[in-house]
Order: sequence, then C-alpha cells, then structure tokens
Amino acid sequence: MLELVVFVSGALVMVLEMVGARVLAPHLGTSVIVWTSLIGVVLACLAAGAWLGGRLADRAVSERALARILAAAGAGTLVTALLHGIVGEAISERVPDLRAGAVVAAIILFGGPATLFGMVGPYVARLRLADMRTAGATVGRLSALSTAGSIVGTFLGGFVLVSYFGSTHILLGTGGGMVALSLMACRSRPAARLLLLCGVGALLWATASYAAYAEEATGIRVVETPYNHIRVYEGLMPDGLRLRCLATDPGRMQSAMYPDRPDELALPYTRFFALGPLLVPDASKVLMLGGGAFSVPRWLLAGGGGLDASRLSVDVVELDPGMTAEARRSFGLTDDPRLRVFHEDARVFCNRNRERYDLVLVDVFGSHYTVPFHAGTVEAARTLRDATRDDGVLLMNVIAAMDGVDGRLFRAIRGALAAHFAEVHVFAVRDSEDRHGVQNLMLLALPVPRPDFAPYLADVGERIRHAGTPTAAARDEVPHTGGNGMATVSGGVVPDAAMPDGVMLDSTSASSPHPVTHLPVTDVEMVRLLASRVRALSPDDTPPLRDDFAPVERYALGLLRR
Repeated sequence: MLELVVFVSGALVMVLEMVGARVLAPHLGTSVIVWTSLIGVVLACLAAGAWLGGRLADRAVSERALARILAAAGAGTLVTALLHGIVGEAISERVPDLRAGAVVAAIILFGGPATLFGMVGPYVARLRLADMRTAGATVGRLSALSTAGSIVGTFLGGFVLVSYFGSTHILLGTGGGMVALSLMACRSRPAARLLLLCGVGALLWATASYAAYAEEATGIRVVETPYNHIRVYEGLMPDGLRLRCLATDPGRMQSAMYPDRPDELALPYTRFFALGPLLVPDASKVLMLGGGAFSVPRWLLAGGGGLDASRLSVDVVELDPGMTAEARRSFGLTDDPRLRVFHEDARVFCNRNRERYDLVLVDVFGSHYTVPFHAGTVEAARTLRDATRDDGVLLMNVIAAMDGVDGRLFRAIRGALAAHFAEVHVFAVRDSEDRHGVQNLMLLALPVPRPDFAPYLADVGERIRHAGTPTAAARDEVPHTGGNGMATVSGGVVPDAAMPDGVMLDSTSASSPHPVTHLPVTDVEMVRLLASRVRALSPDDTPPLRDDFAPVERYALGLLRR
C-alpha cells in the first residue's frame, strides 16, 4: 500500500503542475516566464515539503499521520480549484511586472499543495524502513516508484486530461484522488475524509452547472483545448454592428467576425492581408499560417481581395484542433473542397513543405504573451522563402512598436525576413507616425526586387498626406461607402477629390508618375492601407532571431506592461 501511495502521489503532483499553467494562462499568458515561475515555485515547495516531512517522520510516524498529510494535500488542491480565478484576476490587475506576478500567483495557488505533496515521500520512507541493512534498497525503490508516477502523471496530464477536461475539474479530481488515497492509507476515523470526498463530487457537479449558467448569464463561452484557454463573446461596434470575438490571452482578442456579415474582415489588422491579392491579383494558391477563427481564409474563399474564388486553394496550418472546432461552432467555418487544414506547428509544416504558394500569410504572432520564436528566426524565414513563389508575396503580422525597447521583437523578426527576402516593407495598422506605441505591424516581404513598388507606395503616401486623411483611429473603423461619392468613416470623411492621382475611384491609374500598371487600387480602403506604409525605418540595431538564440521573452516583456 505504501508503494501505491508514493506512485499515485508522484503522478498527481505532476498533474497539478501541468494544469497549473492552464489556470494561470487566462490571466498571465503561457510564456516561458509563466512556466519558469511555476516550475521553480513547485520545485522549491517540494524541497521544503521533503525537509518538513523528514523532520515530522523523525518525531512520530504512523499511518494515521500519513493519511492526514495526504488529505491535507487534497484539501489544498481543492482550495486552488475554487480560488484560481479570483487569485489570477487580482494578481493580473495589481502586479504590473509579469515575472513578479507569475511567481506570486504560483506561490499563492500551488505553494501549499506542493509542500504537502513533498512531505509524502520522506514520511513513507520512514514508515517502510524496518531494517537499516536494507535502507538503501527501500529508499531507492520508493524514489523510483515516485519518479515513475511522475512520468505517468506528466503524460496523463499533458496528453489526456487537458484534452478532455477543464482545468477546474482536473484540479478537483486531483484533490479528490489525494483524499481517496488517504482513505486507502488509513481506514480509521474516515468520516471527515468521506465527507470531503462527497464534497468533491458535489463540486464537480456544481462547477459543470455553473459553467453552463455563467455562459448564459455573461455571454462568454469558455473552451479549454490542449493548447489554449479560449473565450468567445459578443459585443457591439460604435455603428451598432454585432461583433463576435475570440480571445486566448488577457486583454486582447485574436479573432473577430460580424455575425451578420461573416465573410467580411472585422479586425483592422486583418484587412492588411488584402495587400497580397493587390500585388498578386491572379493568385490561386494561398498558405495561411495560424488559422484562429479562420476569418481570413473564409474571406479569401468568398472572393475577398478580388481573387477568383472558383480557382482558389487555401492551405491553413493551425496548431490547435480545438481552435478549428470552435471556428466551426461559432465562426461559420464549413467544409470546403478548396480548403485544407493541417493541425501542426507552423515551423514543422514549413520544414517539410515542398509546395510553393502565390501568397503566404503569417498570423502566428497574434499575442505577445506567447511568442513562437521558432517561427520568426532566420532559419524559419528561409523555409518561408522556399514556400513563396518568386512572383508571390509574404505578409506577416507582428505586435510591437517600431522603435525603442518595445520594438526589438519587430526589428529582430524584420531582420530575419530581410536575410532571405529581397524587399521588406512595413505597414502600421494604427498609426505610421507612432514610432514607440505598440500596435499591429504588417510586414510585406517580396522574394525578388520590385523596383516599381516602393516609388509607387511613396507617391501614394505623399499625395494622401498632402490631400488630408482621417486620423489613425478613424482608419481602424469599418469604412462604409455612401451614395454621395464619399467614403464615410467614423471620425472623418475622404471625398473622391482627395484621392491621390493614380488611385482615384474612377481608376485613372495611368496618371501616376510611378505607375504599377496591374495594381487595381480602386477603393478608399485600399488607399488607406497603402498610405499606412512606414516611410523611414530605424537601423537594424537588433540582431535577427536565430534558432540558437531568440530572446523573445526579453524583447516582449516590456510589451506586457499593463
């Protein structure tokens, strides 16, 4: 029985640690900083628990005392299950530094249970020791069993439990397992522990019922997948349009859709992907890295950007199958013979990919809480270049500033692309004049030089600035074309007369001094996109990311200031 105790407790402590990252994710993200804090705190508490367990075993040893330790570890885990949301939200709001917040949250939520788990091994060893001549073999056997249990718990938690159960239910199950283990270790006076075990069952039922009630009362649907903590909710735009949003990180949505106009692009940064069809109007093969709610693939397949949807094929690489399932449930994704979905890591896909695409759209840097560094390195850029046809275009979304310390991530990724692409242009989604503000930056990379493109962009931008243009905030709103020849935007209007020569709504493109004859720029929205190009980029003072050195956590840390 004692061997079973160390094996099961070793397994459950790893389940506790694995699910710990999931309960911190909605409030602090899932970066290496959060994982480092959690692992460090749990190891420290296990060490403290081992010391305490050994001291307690030297004073008095009994199966009843062991049962109390096990039950206390279970009760502590149950408290974590009930309070993790409150604690996580409070720390996210009150502790501005991510490192400090992650450490404090890990201590509060997991310090007590981990310490009690750590007490089990030394105490069981003392109970099992009967002959000092075999003490080494006994301690070694128990240690091996505990480690074997931890291995099982790691795979069980990472491969199975988080795929089928919510974090709160896993924590309740872990706590209930420790209480049940205490009953097996000592059957005397079981009333309190049986009552606690019944309470676990009631909590499992209550939390499931509350989740359904909370979704109906708040309008927020919460889904846990093997990779993400997804929240789906609805809101209203200033013009009254309903907006359905998908978020995986604190304080920022990753995808959105107009339920009444599902094939339109709702988020401002996604509209910049229209630059791809503008430059490659006959594109027929598209690769999208990062599916999210599949708003961009759906837009393309509906004929977005003027592409011939009947001859289009779109390959989407999305790491999380749960994300794709939610896109089908809440965001109108349907089966389409023109759409192929690959559920794997974007870099792994690119490493083995041998196909070439007209458009490569990269939207894997949708959060600075979790930066997939391996998708932005020089080596990754080489695989992206290999996937892009010579006359194709790559577009990549990055969240950062342009200058200063908050721009290091952007400059490092831009440098990586520049190592393999002939030209890299940058478009600022919110304000091209804001050098230090964090915003979406769209990188447009051309595999071969396009000597006509940069002068054309400069000409468009110059004419727009001379004619006057809406504020940056206005550009983030959805444009509507009225019947009076004016494109109205919340916050400003741009009459036809203000359009630069070469991009007039009447398509008089031949008058441009730098004509790009195949660019069909015939609407106000596209003019705004082109005019958002960043004219002067800072020197490349940040080394490009590389597979063997990509300090994205240090670069992104300043972006997490709240």
